[in-house]
Amino acid sequence: MSLNPVKRVGEQVAEVLVVHGLADRRAAALEAVEALRRTGLPEPEVRARQYPHELSGGMRQRVLIAIALVAKPRLLVADEPTSALDVTVQRRILDHLDDLTAATGTGVLLITHDLGVAADRADRIVVMAQGRVVEAGTPDEVLGAPREAYTRALLAAAPSLRSARRTPPDRRGTPPREVAEVDGTADAPAQRRGHRAGDAASATPTDLAARPGAPAPPALEARGLAKDFPLPGRGGVLRAVDDVSFAVPRGRTLALVGESGSGKSTTARLVLRLAEPTAGTVHVDGADVTRARGAALRALRRRLQVVQQNPYASLDPRWSVGRIVTEPLRAFGVGDRRSRATRAAELLDLVALPPSALHRRPAELSGGQRQRVAIARALSVRPDIVVLDEPVSALDVSVQAQILDLLAELQRDLDVSYLFISHDLAVVRQVAHDVVVLRHGRVVEHGAVEHVFVQPEHPYTAELLAAIPGSAVRGRARGGER
Repeated sequence: MSLNPVKRVGEQVAEVLVVHGLADRRAAALEAVEALRRTGLPEPEVRARQYPHELSGGMRQRVLIAIALVAKPRLLVADEPTSALDVTVQRRILDHLDDLTAATGTGVLLITHDLGVAADRADRIVVMAQGRVVEAGTPDEVLGAPREAYTRALLAAAPSLRSARRTPPDRRGTPPREVAEVDGTADAPAQRRGHRAGDAASATPTDLAARPGAPAPPALEARGLAKDFPLPGRGGVLRAVDDVSFAVPRGRTLALVGESGSGKSTTARLVLRLAEPTAGTVHVDGADVTRARGAALRALRRRLQVVQQNPYASLDPRWSVGRIVTEPLRAFGVGDRRSRATRAAELLDLVALPPSALHRRPAELSGGQRQRVAIARALSVRPDIVVLDEPVSALDVSVQAQILDLLAELQRDLDVSYLFISHDLAVVRQVAHDVVVLRHGRVVEHGAVEHVFVQPEHPYTAELLAAIPGSAVRGRARGGER
């Protein structure tokens, strides 16, 4: 976080002018409001009196732009200014940045791992690898006809420049799992890791199976979920999730997409039973687990695991990788020390990490390696469903591609179901079978990725798709095909 959490937003913008002797405090306060207005921030007089935590991610990024430009610099260094933002907010911020720098004559050094953004926004691109420049030129030269193998590899990995779903190579040489498709859902194997026999009417999260001859229920299903939060000091409530329903079939991936504040993460917390819904139900293998308590809730925790956005923050920095990936086994009382050590080695092999990583700590690993550790930890107790909350948004495109290939390979081999939460529709297009589009907590569109991305029915979905960066390169590619 680049903003001071204990100072009001307006003060932080005005501080630049005061420190450089460009205005007194009164004039700087007035200019700060105007700087916020120029970035397109709504109600800048109100926002100037607020603290950073009271603003959305897109609003905070506009505040940073106001701070950077209020003193009219000759050069602006923008280091990944939109990597954590959804595509529509990203586009608005980059549009504002283009307009503001054009009006003031400020040059921009844009540092980004998103080649789609570079293609759409840059006049000149420099590609670096291991501290050295490997290629430089105009977007047409570098992205349209790359000379270096490294640049070509980056382009092949860039999600915003791809249109097809990823089909990863099989690292272990086993053939892809054959899936029979009926009405867009996949039939799961008859026996999945020895799971559960019993009567669905009296089933618990650990004792459930479909009746003979009946269609298998979804691995995960949400029915009419709603969540209200009280508004302190104002009375009333904020409905963050409103009548959200979806189903995740076995062995498939459903993506939840939408802008910041659309209700994606709140929905995930409801599904994981980390928050109680105001209304609606959550079902696992057809059993209602919404009110599960005690032993039933503990069993549910084992079947639903999560991979967080930031692996550095979600992994204990004091623990070794071996302890991190076996912690769920200890928590659920699975195995003894010897069997857990064996399982840890298996998990690292599963996520393509060397055995030597068992003894390292998170700080000794790269971002991609840390995310592999987080995935191994989630898989340690053999869950049926993994919730992936922005699992690759903090990674560069080449590492993104590796993690996405890994997730697809694990799904094929383990028949695990994914609830994939992302603001990046380009990534969703590569990994998901089905997609749910959320806006203001409500579902506005739901369907197969191939249909929704090609023929969106709701204007909001069309707006999200139009905002995916990389249109310049995609347009050149289409022109070349003709």
